[in-house]
Amino acid sequence: MRRAARVDIVTILVLLCIAAFFRFHRLQEVPIGLWRDEAANGLEALRVLDGLHGVFFGTREPMFIYLVAVSVALLGRNPLAIRIVAAIVGTATIPVTYLLVKELLVSTRHRARLVACLTSLWLATSYWHINFSRLGFRGILLPLLSTLSFYLLWRGWNELTHTRRTSASRPSLTLLWFAVSGLRFGLTMYTYTPARFLPIAVLPFLAHALWRNWKTGPHLRETLFSSLPLAKAFSVFGLAALLVVAPLGLHFLTNPRSFLARSGVSVLGVSHDEPLPVVLGENTLRQLGMFGFVADPNTRHDPAGRPAFDLLTLSFFIIGLMLSIRRNRETPYLFALAWFSVMLLPAVLTFPELPHFLRAIGALPVAYVFPALGVEKAWQWLRAEEASIKLSSAFAGLLAVSFALMGFFTYRDYFSPKVEEIELVKAFDPRFVEIASVMNELDEPDSVWIIPVGPNGEQRMAYFVIDFLYQGQAPHFYVHLDESTAPQELSLACEGRKRAMILNRTKDPLSQPWFDLYSDSKGLIQFLLDQQAYRMRSTMVDGLDVLEYELPSDATFSMPSQFAPLDVVLEERLRLTGIACECGSSSAPHASIVLRWKVEEQATTDYTVRVALEDDAGRAVTSVDKVLLSSQARPTSEWDAGQEEIDYLILSGLPGEPLEGYNISITLVGPRGDEGPSLSKERLVSAALCNQPDTP
Repeated sequence: MRRAARVDIVTILVLLCIAAFFRFHRLQEVPIGLWRDEAANGLEALRVLDGLHGVFFGTREPMFIYLVAVSVALLGRNPLAIRIVAAIVGTATIPVTYLLVKELLVSTRHRARLVACLTSLWLATSYWHINFSRLGFRGILLPLLSTLSFYLLWRGWNELTHTRRTSASRPSLTLLWFAVSGLRFGLTMYTYTPARFLPIAVLPFLAHALWRNWKTGPHLRETLFSSLPLAKAFSVFGLAALLVVAPLGLHFLTNPRSFLARSGVSVLGVSHDEPLPVVLGENTLRQLGMFGFVADPNTRHDPAGRPAFDLLTLSFFIIGLMLSIRRNRETPYLFALAWFSVMLLPAVLTFPELPHFLRAIGALPVAYVFPALGVEKAWQWLRAEEASIKLSSAFAGLLAVSFALMGFFTYRDYFSPKVEEIELVKAFDPRFVEIASVMNELDEPDSVWIIPVGPNGEQRMAYFVIDFLYQGQAPHFYVHLDESTAPQELSLACEGRKRAMILNRTKDPLSQPWFDLYSDSKGLIQFLLDQQAYRMRSTMVDGLDVLEYELPSDATFSMPSQFAPLDVVLEERLRLTGIACECGSSSAPHASIVLRWKVEEQATTDYTVRVALEDDAGRAVTSVDKVLLSSQARPTSEWDAGQEEIDYLILSGLPGEPLEGYNISITLVGPRGDEGPSLSKERLVSAALCNQPDTP
């Protein structure tokens, strides 16, 4: 027994080293950025550190958040503090899986230690598991807690049925295994939403145990019920689990919306053109495709775009799965099949993204039991052949080389994935980490940071990263890019502040529309500030323009509202229906110009509008060009017929003398710089209207 314990310890240490390498190597660099869901966990952790303790946070189970709170308290507010929790949890899952598989198969014809070692080695080098061990998602806790609970459950079961005969076996100790297993099982409900399916996975095990007890005869019944009744053991397990789950259950009873918060992703909550059984069948096939055929379409879950299994793993998986199905009347195989099948349901019920690696994470540890069983079965078959020594030795060598190659390809696919950089940027959005870094670096206590929020409501979630990482003294405010509300929001944000710091992307919104989804593409905030504030300087940092404005003591911002009516059709039936113009102070002469547009027919070209101040001879004294965008930041080629929009520009560099005799020229310019017809001289709006600031 001492020798066996030493073998287990050495094996576990080797597996831990392999697992730790894949999960901690370059953790500060890969993956890039910090995704909004990870940052949301960080924000909840900050609330925990501020004294807000709960059993549920919005739509999130609390355990991962409490662990992140400890990490943030030790490491500070940075991406590593969130992701290192996942790396530790993912690494810890490997030895627990080894112990579970060894305990699960102790009563079977398999070499339990060999299968346990192979399962854990596969899991340690699993691309599927490694990816989620390096992301700050709470789902990574589910494999660890469920595996630990099942290990304790099977340890108690083997003690109960005398499969594991030791001198220390006592009824009270056996009962303790079930009690501790129930406590751990209850904790799984605090990890990740798919854990709610775990009780279904345990039911076949319980039913089979009761059935076997009934069918076996009086001898086994006497053995079970004279020492520790089976019903008592499972009652202890269930009561311990209920005791732990009770606070969460009470929360769900008083807040039922929390329990149903994620129901919108289920096929059961939407209508389908096909019957529900057909949809579920298709979903099952699509989800099973992840084991060797299809990649998860979400780049965050699968950066390399590869299936969870390679072909070798898939081959042995099929062998092990068929073996388990054939022996399903034996409790260990039935348990493994039930665990695997039930924990795929959260993904199968998903609508519409399949396969889904994250929602199937509860099946991750047991999924690698089947290929390990397949290898062990092949090993037994080879040893039964006449040339068993040579064949088994060649097979062992081939298997060792295969694992080395699997580890190499996993490393390559994860740390150097064959995917375009823009896809990784879309998946992990590193620019908000850059923005928070810039804000921390340039922070001034008497300033205010103004950050735009685009028209899409979900975009606000992206700023969780800034909320978590920014630690400066100046407050930061989010101004919604809505012409009707932005002036008031900006006025409130700047109240009592000497300077305003504006974050502005420098990329062309037409060339990279997604990349600038959250930026002020139309320049609304700059337009409002330029009317009253003085632009001090502009600093470019990592693709960002940080614009610094000196604010007046009583800054109140507004949009020009009184339009001079126009009715001019320019290129492709784009109609200019009005113009509003206001002049700034004489110390910084400029004109604020708002144009009102209406689409007669859908355009085929993305236009730039050019506004110029011309003298009597038609020479441009000053001008400004700006891409013409809708309120949704869409170019003119995406405007619909009948759509009405406004655009706004600041025409700076006006002459200091009175502006009588000058005219404003408005022209549409195509993508190649071709100018369309401008307003004729008879329709030009006289810039003399700007002589009085209060005159529209």
